[in-house]
Amino acid sequence: MRRTSEGVWVGFVLLVALILVACGPSGPSKQELALQAEFEALQEMQAELNAKRQELADLRMEMVAAVVEEVEAETEAEEEEAIEEEVDLASQVIALEEEIAALTDEYGGRLVAALNANPMIEGEEPTEMQRALISMKSDEDLALAGEWIEKGGDYKRAIEIYNTALLIDPGNEKVMAALAAAEDARYMKAELFEQVKKGMTQDQVRGILGQVNLHNIREYPDRGVVAWFYPTNEAGGAAAVWFRESKKSGNLEAYQIKFEAVAGQGEEAEEEG
Repeated sequence: MRRTSEGVWVGFVLLVALILVACGPSGPSKQELALQAEFEALQEMQAELNAKRQELADLRMEMVAAVVEEVEAETEAEEEEAIEEEVDLASQVIALEEEIAALTDEYGGRLVAALNANPMIEGEEPTEMQRALISMKSDEDLALAGEWIEKGGDYKRAIEIYNTALLIDPGNEKVMAALAAAEDARYMKAELFEQVKKGMTQDQVRGILGQVNLHNIREYPDRGVVAWFYPTNEAGGAAAVWFRESKKSGNLEAYQIKFEAVAGQGEEAEEEG
């Protein structure tokens, strides 16, 4: 009789243990595992993209150095060598830009999809993964806005991107710092503009003033003149640098520089000479 009681008791204990195991944590779901795998893949893509962007930045610096070498070349052989280097670097830059553009599109699309698949719940603190995804999105917004400034001189668009990023990731110090820098550089300052001198090439002017907004370039084919305008205030004022081909070097060189080229409301000052 005792054995029977002990057997029943042991069986009862085992049954309770099985029930507790069944009711306990069941581990991550298929959806959670898939999201974790995608998150890790996105981290790898981000690292690859950052490496390629750094490689592109280095190539662009090499191109600037090659242009300087061409301008400062003392012999025809040195000039030809510098030009060949420029052409080679330019082809590398174009190929890498295309590669980065494709990777950026894929990464951006997958990043947004991951954020949408793992939405934050109102009133609850974001999870570690949600914080990481938001931070990754902010980093990508920083890169995108930087491209608008570097390649298009478009501070307005960059500022819009920074402000939108802060709506999703308020308090992000990197974004706030970039926003402050863009707002400070949006309008040309007289002390910076004064560093531009007559005879400078477009690359040299760009190196001092930054990329001119592509919408603020004016061409006058009948006179062989190109003008770059840099906004100086919200009212529409702008500084300008006028370029024309140098008879000596054949390059477009600055021949007129005027900080108050446009007084406001689009009234362009008359070109001298």
